[in-house]
Amino acid sequence: MNPFANYGRIVHGTRFIGREAIVDNIENRIIHPDDPGNLVIIGMHRIGKSSLARKAIIEQKDNLTMKGVLPIWMGVASYDLPSDFFHALVKRCVREMTRLNWLSDTVQDLADNALATEDSWNEIKDFFTEVREIGYQMLLILDEFDHARHLFKGNTAFQRLRELADYPDYGFSLVLTSRRSIRDIERLAGSTSPFHNIFQVQRLGMFNDDDLEIYFSRFSDIGMSISDEHKKRVLFYCGAHPYLLEMLGWEIVERYHQNQEQEIDVDKAVDSILHSIFGHYDDMIRLLREEETINKLIQILFGPVIDVKPTDVTELENYGLIRSTDNAPYVAYSEHFHDYLKLHERATEFADDLHAIWNKTENALREVITTTMSGAYGDDWIKELEKTRPNLKQIFENCRQAQKKEEKSFSDRASQNLIDFTYPADLFRVVLAKGIWDQHFQSIFGEYTSYWDERGKFLAKCRTPLGHNRDNILRTDQRKTFEAYCDEILGVLSDYIE
Repeated sequence: MNPFANYGRIVHGTRFIGREAIVDNIENRIIHPDDPGNLVIIGMHRIGKSSLARKAIIEQKDNLTMKGVLPIWMGVASYDLPSDFFHALVKRCVREMTRLNWLSDTVQDLADNALATEDSWNEIKDFFTEVREIGYQMLLILDEFDHARHLFKGNTAFQRLRELADYPDYGFSLVLTSRRSIRDIERLAGSTSPFHNIFQVQRLGMFNDDDLEIYFSRFSDIGMSISDEHKKRVLFYCGAHPYLLEMLGWEIVERYHQNQEQEIDVDKAVDSILHSIFGHYDDMIRLLREEETINKLIQILFGPVIDVKPTDVTELENYGLIRSTDNAPYVAYSEHFHDYLKLHERATEFADDLHAIWNKTENALREVITTTMSGAYGDDWIKELEKTRPNLKQIFENCRQAQKKEEKSFSDRASQNLIDFTYPADLFRVVLAKGIWDQHFQSIFGEYTSYWDERGKFLAKCRTPLGHNRDNILRTDQRKTFEAYCDEILGVLSDYIE
C-alpha cells in the first residue's frame, strides 16, 4: 500500500510523522494539567497545523474525558455569522455530553434557552457556568481561525471568547490553529480586545532532521530502496515541507509500483505533479501578499534590502520559509521554491518601492544591451562577444547554467532570453567592456566609464541580500542615492527602450 495515499487530508494515527518536541509542549499545556491552558498553533499554509492539533489533542480524547474535559473541534471557516458560530458551539457541546451521558436536565434547559434567540450571550454563559458547576470542562479547538477576521469583524465575539477562556467560572479552554498571529487577526477584524494575551504560542515550521528520517523510512517500510541521491533530489524540490513531501512521496511510490523495473526517478515523478507544485507555490505567494510579507521575503533573498527588520527575519525563519546556509545568508525552504521566487521576482514587481524601480532599471539595461548588440552583431551577438571579448565569456557561461537549471525545473515557464540570467554587475561589465563601450554605448550613456562604473558597483552592492548580521539595510541616504541612480539610468535610456 502507498504510505502517502491520502496526502492533502488531515494526517492522523500512524500516518502522522514526528513533531515530537511540539507534541510534548502541547501535551504539557493541554493534556497533562487538570485545568488546560489556552494555546494557538501558528504556521504557514499546509504545514500541518490541523494534523498536529488532532494528533496532540483529539487522539487523546479518552484521556481528556476521563478527567471531565470535553474536546470539541470546530472549523471557523464554516460559519458566516457570529450567532451561528456560538449556537453551533452549544449544540456540539450538548451532543457530545449526551453521548457521554454527562447531560443533566438543567444543562439541557439552559441550552434550550441559549438557542432560543439570535443574541443570547447571557444564556450561553449560564449554560457553560452550569456545565462547570456539575464538574465538567470544555476544550474548544478552533481550526482555521484566520477566518475570524471576517466572521467577527466589528463584533464583540473576541471579547466573548476571551471571557469564556479567561474566567475560571466557565471551565473553558481554547486551542486555535491559524496562519496569522491572533493580534493580526484581531487588528484586521477591527477589534481592540486583548484576546491574544491569553494564549501560549506554538509555531509550527518545516520537518526537522528526525522527522525527515521518519519520512524517508516510509519508503523502506514497503521495500523501496531510496538512495542518498534520491533523497537529495526530493529535498531539492520539497525542502522539509510536509505537504510537498507527501505529494511527491505518493507519486514516487505510484510510479515505482507501475514500473516493472522498479527504478526510482524523482525528476520524472516531479514532472507528473509539477502543476500541483506550482499551484501550491502560487497559493503561498498569494497568502504572503495578503499578509504584506512577500516583499520582505524578496528583499531578504534577492535584495535590495529596504525596510526589513530583525523581527521580520525571525518571523520568516520561524515559519520555515527561509533558512541560513554556509553558502548564502538566507535561502528559501527549498532550492526549487527559491528559484521559482527568483523567476517571479525577475518578471513581476513585488514591491511598490525601490524594488519596483530597480526592476524597471534592470529590464531597461537588458533591453538596451540586447538591442544594441544584436544590431551590431546579429542574433548571435553573445557568441560573437565571447569570441572577441574572452573576459566576458564566464558571464554567459554562468547564465547558460542558470538557464538550464530553470528550464529543468520550470520547463516552458523558464526565460528563453539568456541575458535575463545576468546579475547587475554583469550588465555593467558588458556595457563598460573595452572596445564595446567606445563603439556602442558611450553615445547612449555619455560621461566616462569611471562615472558609470561607480554607479554600477553601488547598485550591485545594494542588491546584495541580507547578511548574517541582519542589519544590512539601506540607510536613508543610500535609498535616495539608489533611487536617483535608477532614475538617472532610466532617463538616459528612455529614448532607446520601448
